[in-house]
Amino acid sequence: MSLTQTIKEKALELGFGDAGIATAEPFSLYAEELASRPEMYEWSKTLSQKASVKDLDLSRFVDPARFIPEVKSIIVVTDSYFEEDFPPSLVGKIGRCYLKGLFCPEETAHSQRRKDFKNFLQGLGMKVRYGPVPARMAGARAGVTNYGKNCFAFANEAAGKSSWVLNEPYLVDRELDPDEPTMRVGCPENCQKCIEACPTGALYVPLKMDPRKCIAYQSYFNDGQIPRNLRAKMGTWVYGCDCCQEVCPRNKKWLGKEKPMDQALLARAEDFYIPTLLTMSQEHYEQRVWPLLYYIRKENRKIWQRNAAIALANQGAPDSVPLLTATLEEPEPLVRVHVAWALGKIGGRKAREALEKRRSLEKDEGVLEEIEEALGTF
Repeated sequence: MSLTQTIKEKALELGFGDAGIATAEPFSLYAEELASRPEMYEWSKTLSQKASVKDLDLSRFVDPARFIPEVKSIIVVTDSYFEEDFPPSLVGKIGRCYLKGLFCPEETAHSQRRKDFKNFLQGLGMKVRYGPVPARMAGARAGVTNYGKNCFAFANEAAGKSSWVLNEPYLVDRELDPDEPTMRVGCPENCQKCIEACPTGALYVPLKMDPRKCIAYQSYFNDGQIPRNLRAKMGTWVYGCDCCQEVCPRNKKWLGKEKPMDQALLARAEDFYIPTLLTMSQEHYEQRVWPLLYYIRKENRKIWQRNAAIALANQGAPDSVPLLTATLEEPEPLVRVHVAWALGKIGGRKAREALEKRRSLEKDEGVLEEIEEALGTF
């Protein structure tokens, strides 16, 4: 058995859905895309100032040799994150890939697979570096995924050929047998469902997205106010978004497939209920939420509260008014701003009374402005 085949079989044995080999030359097409719209990615260069992740100067990922000068091949494995069903109470609120903890401080089956695979490669005497290349493009180059118009990678074999997968690249200093690339779009020519379904217009043409307008970006990488023109479009999403994947015809079969419930996630689902997120203590956030959904910094619980206020408003339930009214007492102006907006959107006598009472007490100019805007909707 060849070394290449041995590696692929080990990947499958560990539970990965597929494995392929890509050549290690620079990703010139990726560089061209970044250069064509740099203003859309400037935010990533100071990301660590806002979130619990490192800065992402995406241009660094163009040339694999930057990380291993003697790199010879890229091994790409796909990991499916939709083998079990998700609690219905969390669907439409938190993106599925985040709920599965693909990258989080908690130990998960996914993180253990990655460690075991890296250890296996190192045991073969290889120098290994995990990750620092464009994963979706690397997957297409390795023949394990192709492209969707929604910018996601779609599996060639795993997870019913759906996009509920993650590509994981490993740079190695060993010459391996490369697979045939699948650098193509696998969507029906005239299908525009993902673009039509994108609530904020972030996905504006096939294969191009403005991340600054994406609900996912707004939910965890924007640490300030959500622009007013986007709030209603956020729906009930509080962390991430699956809209463009849920409407995709290529995902329909796998989405509707009967799967066992993720019992571990079901057991902790109450930790992530929207009313819980609005009113949660710092202890609840640090111990129950952050270990799984960690992009938002530990000190920024207010971002979760902001998102929860918007989600309650978009649910439009009058029974949320007492909870929102109580949250007008929160010390963080960011929270009060979005709670005021939420009360204005839900409407009704009790919401108006709550806003009028808060107006007489409020000292923050930004919150007062939002209260006036909200009262103007009655």
